[in-house]
Parts: sequence; C-alpha cells; structure tokens
Amino acid sequence: MYTIIGMVLSFIGLVAVIFSAYFIKKEGGDERGNKILGIAGMTVYFSFLLGYLIIFIINITFPLNREQFTFALTCLFALVVISYSATIIKLKRQY
Repeated sequence: MYTIIGMVLSFIGLVAVIFSAYFIKKEGGDERGNKILGIAGMTVYFSFLLGYLIIFIINITFPLNREQFTFALTCLFALVVISYSATIIKLKRQY
C-alpha cells in the first residue's frame, strides 16, 4: 500500500520538479522571476520545517518502522516540491 502511494507521490513530485526547472530556466532570470522564486523559496522552507516537525513528533509518539519512515520522507519530499510549484503557479498569475 505504501509503495503504490509513494510511487504516485514521487511521480507527482517529479512533474513538479520538471515544471520548477522549466520556470527557473525560462522566467527565473528577470526581476519578476526572482521575486516569485524568493517567495516560493520561503514557502518551501516553511513547508519543509512543518513537515519535518510532524514526522519527528509522530516518530517520537508512535515509533515508525523502516517502511513507514521511508513513506513519511517521500511524503515530505512531495510536499516540498508540490508547494514550490504551486506557489510559483499562484504567484505567476498574481504578478
């Protein structure tokens, strides 16, 4: 079960990484692009810290086995790259 969900999240994360790389290459060099990337970076920083804190607290409360911990890290990776791409998309429409 964890494997299938992890594969889907990894695929979505891969698409988000490709979109982010495309945006950085295409529009990241100008002033508007730098502003969007800066705000997106702050959003990712917050989402990473929040996700890591949640995983840490869950692991202390209910110790995770190897498969569960790997799944939690996959979810964290997906949260980070999806929030980065979503912030870029939102700010692209706003600016």
